Amino acid sequence: MPRAPSVERIHTAVTTVAIAAEATEDRVGLDTAYRLLWLAVVFDILAFGIGFGWDRNWHATHPFEDFFSPPHLFIYSMHLCATITLAYIAFTPDLRRWFGDTFALPPLPFAVPGPIALAGGGFVVTGLAGFFDGIWHTAFGLDETLWSFPHSMLGWGLFVAFLGITSCRLALAQWKPIGWGSAIVFGFLVFSSSIERIPGPFMNNISPEILRFIAAIPVLAAEPAFQHTTRIYLENDITRLSPLFVPLMGLGAGLAFGLLRRFDPRPLLVLALGALLTRTTDFVPLIVPALVVALRGTAAIGWRWWTLTGLCFGVATAIIWDRPFSLGGALVAAPLMAGGAAVAGRIWRVAERPTRRGVVTLVALAGIAAPAFTGVIDLALRARTP
Repeated sequence: MPRAPSVERIHTAVTTVAIAAEATEDRVGLDTAYRLLWLAVVFDILAFGIGFGWDRNWHATHPFEDFFSPPHLFIYSMHLCATITLAYIAFTPDLRRWFGDTFALPPLPFAVPGPIALAGGGFVVTGLAGFFDGIWHTAFGLDETLWSFPHSMLGWGLFVAFLGITSCRLALAQWKPIGWGSAIVFGFLVFSSSIERIPGPFMNNISPEILRFIAAIPVLAAEPAFQHTTRIYLENDITRLSPLFVPLMGLGAGLAFGLLRRFDPRPLLVLALGALLTRTTDFVPLIVPALVVALRGTAAIGWRWWTLTGLCFGVATAIIWDRPFSLGGALVAAPLMAGGAAVAGRIWRVAERPTRRGVVTLVALAGIAAPAFTGVIDLALRARTP
């Protein structure tokens, strides 16, 4: 006659099953959080990767009517989907617990993980930028420079948002190591969203000739509002041929490369993104600082090496864009690149270990103060340019 199992053996078996079930549940929650994070990334890539290009083409082929054009609706609906996805993670206890240390963030009734709070702050700023942009376009049509409060807020909001979702990816790294796929995508988001923040319209306006060519497109030539924006750029020399372009680009490149190397310093990644952005920025020679930085491998870089990198970048940029070539801008770009890298270090500490104070400070400075500063410059230029 078989012997009945002991109470101890039954208890052990039940405990083993419970542990296995809990481990399976944990794995499902982790996988779901990981996939939803990627879904939010996809929504924003659709919004601002495809949507921005569509918006530029739309304005070049369709007379301006109001803010609610198809590309604008696409951009902000996709961003809304990304925001809803992040909110779902934040409001689901089994999902948000994977994203690191939490802190209270009124009016939310629960403690929020720092990385999600940082990303959420960027998403909110981006949404507010859309609201203000709608008001601006309703009042002024296409008369809006990249330094206007809404446009600047949109750029800085995306910067904070992409930094935040990269922080979310870092929080998952102890269970989901960052492979090449994540390194390329999240590295690109951080790098591309930061490289334009400092030079702004100096980077986007390639030359006076190209500005005049764009302004002569029939649809835009019939828009007095757009013609005024073009005059603001031309009469104040806000193009890559300005003496200010090389120094400002040095500061912006220091910020971008500083953040990228702190996220992932592997030389191949730095070189690949430097080459890609050289092409997508219409030949700002970002491959040059990428090469210099890659020579250090994965070792930390001090201010001397950043200064050397800035000098090489400044000379290469001046050779391409200075007319005639001037060494002055390149010399100024050298310490500015070291300064940009130092600022990147402070910003990265917030992304790496987001505290309530760090998140609130970064969102306030980047999402509100920086757009307000450039907005004042925009209003001054607008007032002095008939």
